[in-house]
Amino acid sequence: MIRIPRRVVDEISSDVVKRYPEEACGLLIGRLESGVRLVSRYTPVKNSYLGERNRRYLIDPMEYMRIDDEVSSRGEMIVGVYHSHPDAPALPSSFDNQQAVPFLSYVILSVLRGRVVEISAWLLDEVSWKLERDKMEILD
Repeated sequence: MIRIPRRVVDEISSDVVKRYPEEACGLLIGRLESGVRLVSRYTPVKNSYLGERNRRYLIDPMEYMRIDDEVSSRGEMIVGVYHSHPDAPALPSSFDNQQAVPFLSYVILSVLRGRVVEISAWLLDEVSWKLERDKMEILD
């Protein structure tokens, strides 16, 4: 399960709308408590994919490691990744599934004509190696 404050969801939504029609991406920062990923903030990152960025995203591994080191030094951790699906449903693509790693929640925002219309969360099942729906709670 992942819990995200409404304020963070609103800020992420604004970020992905600004970067539309490209896929926007970023990292969800927080802590793990009793198996629940508690998001306290987010960090947008550049989409480093070299091809069609309106259909794919890639987070540079060096940027990921830099941010991971930074948040770890503050006693925080990366608990998830968010990205947008421009003009597509908030369902993981086969590419998303191939890029997923265990532990992290993947939050997908569907952006239709420049407006967020759906948000979903996913977690990699370590038996089937497929992204399965993760329970998401948005806190007011």
